[in-house]
Amino acid sequence: MTQAATVLARAVRGGLVDAGGALQGRVSVHAIGASNFVHRVEVDGAPVAYVKSTGQAAAMDGDDAVARESEVLGLIQGLCPSPAVLPLTDADGLWLTPVVGTSLAELATVGDVEALSDAFASVGKALAGLHLVPVSPGAPVMRLPWPLLDELPGHMDTARFHEVPTRVIETARGLGDVTASVKGAWKGGAWTHGDVSAMNAILGPDGTVRLIDWEGSGIGDPSWDLAGANLMARFVAPTWFSVAWARLLDSYRVAGGPAEPPGAAMLCVRTLVAAYQQAVGAFAVGSMPDADGTVTRLLAEVEALCARFRMEGADVLP
Repeated sequence: MTQAATVLARAVRGGLVDAGGALQGRVSVHAIGASNFVHRVEVDGAPVAYVKSTGQAAAMDGDDAVARESEVLGLIQGLCPSPAVLPLTDADGLWLTPVVGTSLAELATVGDVEALSDAFASVGKALAGLHLVPVSPGAPVMRLPWPLLDELPGHMDTARFHEVPTRVIETARGLGDVTASVKGAWKGGAWTHGDVSAMNAILGPDGTVRLIDWEGSGIGDPSWDLAGANLMARFVAPTWFSVAWARLLDSYRVAGGPAEPPGAAMLCVRTLVAAYQQAVGAFAVGSMPDADGTVTRLLAEVEALCARFRMEGADVLP
């Protein structure tokens, strides 16, 4: 784990911030709650860098998520909208340029429907651009989502200590036909972000959406990203989901996006992953899992998607 004082010292030594400014209190370092350890470096209140080091969960799984993110961003740099890796990056931390803008989660809170609708179209264009980036030889492969694995990642063993994440895992174990369908149809031939969400999609002043948090990315099934975008639209724009989803898909297709829209089975698995993220994410912010009923709502959607998949006997659009 990288400490704030270490981050500040590295920023000064690397010339990112001025030593005099640091002594005058104009430079500050803030820890951010996340799956990996993240610090934001600011000068006069404005972000100049984000610094990430591998978190406990990834370390328990033997996965250097920060090294993966650094490698991926280096390979796709300049080929699609994404943060840039700063020269200060080393084995102890990944240093990234700030992504200026507003997350779709923030736009939803403000209630700016017009801006949010345009943002969905921009997400579609951004995903198409990513999925069309040529695959480099030896590029890292995206890990399969945990519901598709024969054995759970090591860090998920701690779920047994709380009822809510355990409930999510037990739900997944009862959906063998659904997960088998997704695993059997998985196509691993394109760059995939892996965790498309309203918090990870940032709308910039120029109208371009840039994705952040690439530690789960790699060569995977691009339909998985569309499944994340579909879930995002369901939660961010519940009363006008069909419009938001249509704008995103239309933009994706116009930009040449190669992926097929996700069907009920893949959406079911993506919603399971989101339910677990919500369940354990509450601990990071000092809250209780499902305190606001979000996990229960997600699991209800899982049940509905699963029922539809089984009723229609095929992986079809919801």
